[in-house]
Amino acid sequence: MFGSPRRSPRLAEWDGRRRSSHSDALFDWASLQRRAVVVRLAVVALAAILVTAVLIGDGPPLPYRVGQSVPRDLRARVAFDVVNEAETAKAAEEHAPPVVEKFPAGLLLQSRDKPITPEKLSLLRAEHRAFVKSRSAFDRWGRGVGLALVVALLAATVALYSARFQPAVCERLGAVVSISMLVVLAVWLAAVLNRPPWHAGVLPLTVAAMVLTIAYNPPFALLISLCAAIVSSLTEGPNLRPLLAQMGGLAAAVLTMRRVRTRSRPVEVGLFAGGAFAVMAVAVGLVTDQPARFMAAEAARSFLWSAVAGFVVAGCLPLIERCFGVVTDVTLHELADNSHPLLQELRSRAPGTYNHSLAVASLAEAAADEIGANALLARVGAYFHDVGKMMKPSFFIENQHGENRHDQLEPTLSTLIIVGHVKDGVALAEEYGLPDLITDFVREHHGTTLVEYFYREALRLHAGDKSTPEPAEFSFRYPGPKPRSREAGILMIADASESASRAIPNPTPTSLRKLVHDLVMKRLLDGQFDESGLTLSEVRAVQEVIVRNLVAAHHQRVRYEEVPHAKTA
Repeated sequence: MFGSPRRSPRLAEWDGRRRSSHSDALFDWASLQRRAVVVRLAVVALAAILVTAVLIGDGPPLPYRVGQSVPRDLRARVAFDVVNEAETAKAAEEHAPPVVEKFPAGLLLQSRDKPITPEKLSLLRAEHRAFVKSRSAFDRWGRGVGLALVVALLAATVALYSARFQPAVCERLGAVVSISMLVVLAVWLAAVLNRPPWHAGVLPLTVAAMVLTIAYNPPFALLISLCAAIVSSLTEGPNLRPLLAQMGGLAAAVLTMRRVRTRSRPVEVGLFAGGAFAVMAVAVGLVTDQPARFMAAEAARSFLWSAVAGFVVAGCLPLIERCFGVVTDVTLHELADNSHPLLQELRSRAPGTYNHSLAVASLAEAAADEIGANALLARVGAYFHDVGKMMKPSFFIENQHGENRHDQLEPTLSTLIIVGHVKDGVALAEEYGLPDLITDFVREHHGTTLVEYFYREALRLHAGDKSTPEPAEFSFRYPGPKPRSREAGILMIADASESASRAIPNPTPTSLRKLVHDLVMKRLLDGQFDESGLTLSEVRAVQEVIVRNLVAAHHQRVRYEEVPHAKTA
């Protein structure tokens, strides 16, 4: 498909080492200064300290609930006293002192395999408070150190995973801070809401899992969600029942979220995850021999709070997008509406550019869909990529009618005007409040390519008049940056192909194929796709789709002869 490419001058700069998108180093010290790495690690360490403080709380929690059965007899670990409220109320009428019941150490408090009643739970709670007070400072410090080690290990796991597989997250300090704050808030709310009568710890954990999936990606969200579930389970006591019940639901929430195309999607995910929570609650209850009533209550409660989490995320989608700098398909569908004020302004001031953008959007969407990229994002980015041309519409060929205003200008000045539409487009995108993800398409759709026509014109003028300075190639290049996403790389190919195809007098399938092939090879050898993430096979697939669509758009039409009018008598 690529034929025999010319030797690129960039090959002379290659040091012979194999280059890959996966580095063996934990941190890219060339792109991140050591001070920046220290700041990010400090944020993670602070988050770990706050989570540990939440876990320590007032001491070890009471891991029992009303209706739950225990696998062994529960006996008093220390002697304790309980005020008999009923007897104390009677004594108060006779002005007698409160009636206190004494329970010696070793007394049977709850028999195994029997549901815990509210009275028994109050008794167990009193015994637990007495036991916590009786613990020595060494015991309390030991528990704190153990919790700190668990949290530190989980934080280190997340940090190393992020540095190895999520470098883009590590490079953004705002992302590190946002994730740390979200995890701390979720764990703290889970600890607070797990208390009776709510037992709603799954609510903040499910919200956090769905938010991380929307903002980043499922593998990253799944790792952090499972770590948060481990930490949260420690707030309910030293048993695996809460952890097992939470892991299934959180995994379901992460793996079914995918792309948010409608505002109801988080609600649907919340309901599905609620079903997984309920199934896991029943499964864990069966394994631990819990009463049917307790299992039913746990399943219903988990389903309810997971559904509430879905509604919370659906209502907070705009806030999530703003805080984490992401754009969901809901927002993209809104931007894809041609009634957007900026698109209306483009259609009014530069109708040729507007129609060109629509054609490019169709090509980019089809190509993105072919290679599994975000087709909707590519289409919306194509709609807005040339909005800067409306500032000087008559200087662009698609808006001209006979007269070319560049004929009276020097090539350098014409280049400044042509290149300036990128800067003007970025300013307009920011003025109209377009998301940064869409503004990047405006910045990157030309990359650092050469404005060849005016560069060659400058070379021709210099050849005819040696007194003029020799044109420097970099002065005729776009400022960049190069495309940094697959969708932006697709847009670059679609934009150049659609524009060039209009200049062919009588386009044929062969001429269109050669045109697109030459454009792709020129940008490929120029290194324009180096940062886009596009593979050679994907570039080839994009080329084939664009050629196919251009051939369909420029197909020859049958010329119908004029039908003579029938003569009337």
